[in-house]
Amino acid sequence: MKTKTVCALATILIAGVVLFFHACKKNDNPPVIKEFQYAGVAFPRLSLKHERYYAMDHDDRSLEMEFGEMVDPATVQGNLLLSDNSGSLESHYLLEVSGRKLVMLFHSDFWLSHGWKYLLTIGPGLKSTSGKSLGQKGPVEIRTSANLVLPDTAGSRNQPASRLFRKSDQRISIACISDIHMGDQRAINGNYCWFGKNKQALEDFLDFILNSSQVKQLVILGDLFDEWVVPYSVSPFDPLSGISNSKEYFQAIASSPTNSTIIEKLKMIAASGVIELIYIPGNHDMLLTQDVLQEIIPGITWKGDFTGIGKYVPANGIIMEHGHRYDFFNCPQPAVNPGHILPPGYFISRLYAQGMYIQNALRKNGGMNPAGSAEFLSAWNLAYLYTLVHFSMTPPPPDSANVMMGGIDGYSVPLSFNGARDIYTSSIEGLWPQTQTANGVAVGMDCINAILNGTVLLNGAMIEFMDPSTTTNLFKMVVFGHSHDPSTLVYPAGKQYTSIYANTGSWIDAGESSHPVRTFLMINPAAWTGSDIDVVSLYQFNIDSNNGSQNPSYVPVLISEESIENE
Repeated sequence: MKTKTVCALATILIAGVVLFFHACKKNDNPPVIKEFQYAGVAFPRLSLKHERYYAMDHDDRSLEMEFGEMVDPATVQGNLLLSDNSGSLESHYLLEVSGRKLVMLFHSDFWLSHGWKYLLTIGPGLKSTSGKSLGQKGPVEIRTSANLVLPDTAGSRNQPASRLFRKSDQRISIACISDIHMGDQRAINGNYCWFGKNKQALEDFLDFILNSSQVKQLVILGDLFDEWVVPYSVSPFDPLSGISNSKEYFQAIASSPTNSTIIEKLKMIAASGVIELIYIPGNHDMLLTQDVLQEIIPGITWKGDFTGIGKYVPANGIIMEHGHRYDFFNCPQPAVNPGHILPPGYFISRLYAQGMYIQNALRKNGGMNPAGSAEFLSAWNLAYLYTLVHFSMTPPPPDSANVMMGGIDGYSVPLSFNGARDIYTSSIEGLWPQTQTANGVAVGMDCINAILNGTVLLNGAMIEFMDPSTTTNLFKMVVFGHSHDPSTLVYPAGKQYTSIYANTGSWIDAGESSHPVRTFLMINPAAWTGSDIDVVSLYQFNIDSNNGSQNPSYVPVLISEESIENE
């Protein structure tokens, strides 16, 4: 590995501290939507996205245009055409002119389709009252929103269901969630579990999925279970608690009263016969196996490809992973210590959980992903000291065997923190190429980039799947979890983007995250909808302010949306 400057190392380490515990914590500002006049015609009620297309709500009943000059009404007919991939839609609207404004009014029996691409052609025969042509050199592209169809609303407003989704099968969406981080009853009782306060919200979300006529698949992108957030003074495996191995640990999580109703709803989805439930393993449950998961949730589809890692390609050009495969500090490390796969992040998380345990409080920082050799040691020490300061903890004797292991990942005896550190120090950097090969990383990344994947997970998606200068295995849409940072971003930024990066966010307690929680993605693949575009929408499940009941209920609220041509 190349020697880095002190400044570069400090940047990485500071980023790691800010993110500390989970892998990526970055705050991407949403793209600024600016008003824009397209070649002499403006669309005052629409917004231009990426200087490429206009975004329009699928519920809009008209399309308003404003020209630079007064429009001659006698020239309108035949010179303003709205079309989509089915052809002309001219029979579905009327045109009205008022000065410089021209309005396309949709017929009462016509509704714009969700997540659809339309072309507005303004012909050269459209003229101003002074005789000047108002025609455009090319069609104006308009894309409609892909908002959720709420239960019992499909087919309402008297519009045919085929106008909502062009294919007869209305199950055209993939719902994606990740990073629930359910703990066992010990974690809940000891207040070091990240999940609990969003229990009702998650139950309502799963009911929403069960009652949806739109969702075809529910994909969980890892970390449904959390086997990492355990204080170092507590043995992960404890026969007195009925836990002697990882299988029993995951079963204990599933049977906890806090989690059991959620597991039951997941079982109902898996058994529904209409919604496929799919699981991709994460880093906090990398020791989970297909057989164990099938016992807990019969009928669930497992998408693991290497030990502790998985991926899923639901449609051409779309790929989904948890994201830790590309994270130096949190990916499986089978090469460093043969017979074991737990990475350095596991041991730092044990220290962090100890701080929560001691303070009897739920607190959260992000991820930490140091590299080997000097960089690894510096990063490890910084994370270690930061955790001690954060919780005002008395430092544990670093050479004392006080990290209870109980047999997890084959570690039968307690370890010291220095001992755990030293497992990785001598070889983690040198063995990084072998680690990537063992984890199925197609495009090998150097340690610096792997470290950066702990703060900017988009970096790993870009190198592996989005940048033609680094990979031939290109995807139009890359969906990760892991970072807890919900987002939809185009790559490269700007008009000529060729792919979309989307992150599911998390369902952990709000006090444990610096990002919005209770978030999920809804993806409409063009191959399923018949549209010309793939659409991904990011939602947050929030309390319904319109519900007067004393018992809160939750509804999805759109945060952001992106789309890309299906080519």
